[in-house]
Amino acid sequence: MTDPLSKLPMFATDREIAIAIVGKERAAMFVKAVIPQFERKGFPKIDPLHDGRPVPLVRKFYDGYFGITAGFNVAVPDGEENLGAWKPKRESRNKRKPQLGLDGRSQKALLYMVAHPDARTHGAIPDAGMTTMNRLAEKGAVVAGKKDRDGDTEWKVTDIGVEEAKRIGFWHHGKSL
Repeated sequence: MTDPLSKLPMFATDREIAIAIVGKERAAMFVKAVIPQFERKGFPKIDPLHDGRPVPLVRKFYDGYFGITAGFNVAVPDGEENLGAWKPKRESRNKRKPQLGLDGRSQKALLYMVAHPDARTHGAIPDAGMTTMNRLAEKGAVVAGKKDRDGDTEWKVTDIGVEEAKRIGFWHHGKSL
């Protein structure tokens, strides 16, 4: 089969190129709809001196379009959408996301406790009451210990709590603890 582009002059009009590629019946649609899309993807521009597109570059574009040439960066037809390709990235991101479902007050208390290990009672932790401490304990972020001399429960951050504090710090503040 003869290559229809080989019958064209070195510089051809859009209509000539369209007829060679899709035939006379569909040429007008090709010029109007397809060529503008292809131009955004590397289709050769009209050379103002020659008032046409360089046919050898049009051929090269199509070779790349059909995958005939390797390493020539041109448009390729859109393939099937593969939304699963994003899944590993999403899973990786979700591993860094806080996991315990703590509210803002509980997160703040946990971060404070990790940063200030000497703050062991709810009175020593800003904005933390017994409800906040019990919520942290329910999630496994802290454990209740003995009572201090004032009768307040001393709390200790667990390994789960330390890991959650790291995730919170990175997730909300972009930094590790």
